[in-house]
Amino acid sequence: MSLKSQNKIKLEGGMSSMTDLVFLLLIFFIILSALAKNAVDVDLPQGGASSPSKPALASVVIKPDNTITLNNKTVDLAQIESAILAAVAEDEEKVVELYGDVESNYGTVFNIIEISKRNQLKVLLMSKK
Repeated sequence: MSLKSQNKIKLEGGMSSMTDLVFLLLIFFIILSALAKNAVDVDLPQGGASSPSKPALASVVIKPDNTITLNNKTVDLAQIESAILAAVAEDEEKVVELYGDVESNYGTVFNIIEISKRNQLKVLLMSKK
């Protein structure tokens, strides 16, 4: 006569529900990563070796110590807007050539670009070849 019980309690957990949860999370993150947009839309200009046919009447150079010269004359940042407008007054294309030294302050370059943008002038950022 055997007194052992026929009902045994299983101590094993069900793994099928755990794998379902993992797959649902995987699908959720795949969908989220596909919908997330990490890049910024920027309309980049085309590169090329073309140069203007004639030199611009306004040539702005920013030196390493952030002094600004307009057509080889030193100009203060407070007077640069009126000086640029006077230089391009006779230019039908209204082009400003901007030469910035590697050591110059980014804020100074940005101020010149902002002045040009405000007055509907074209800015050519010049570099070494």
